[in-house]
Amino acid sequence: MKGRKPKPTRLKKLAGTAQPCRIKANEMTVSYLANIPEPPFYLTDTGKTEFINICSELLNKKMLHLVDVSLITAYCNEIALYIETETLLKTTGRIDEFYNEDGELTRRQSKPEQKIANDALNKALKLAVQFGLTPAARSRISAPEIIENKFTL
Repeated sequence: MKGRKPKPTRLKKLAGTAQPCRIKANEMTVSYLANIPEPPFYLTDTGKTEFINICSELLNKKMLHLVDVSLITAYCNEIALYIETETLLKTTGRIDEFYNEDGELTRRQSKPEQKIANDALNKALKLAVQFGLTPAARSRISAPEIIENKFTL
């Protein structure tokens, strides 16, 4: 489907652009979570920390939904894999060097961990956009206006 992606009715109402002809009568709604769920057991410590950080931020913005937890977990798993692989590459280096029997350098190639890190970062970025976790994605999300009470005496 070409064109703009549909905007949820909730965001239309916040922006003041909700018109009855543009509102879906049967729009899917999902339940908010009142608390941060426990991080899944299979996440590493880095992934669990990221899970709690992301869920805290989404909960504070009232954007944490039960149906999103598995995608948040996938994001946290990918970003943890990226961080852990980059940490490993920092200590072991990014290039493998191969020598012949005479001790002469025959070839150099990047380590397989480099591709793993790059793939994990690309996957994490694709998921991050869905939750508004990148600066560009945040700029496209409408937040409710904060109205200040200004009383003059």
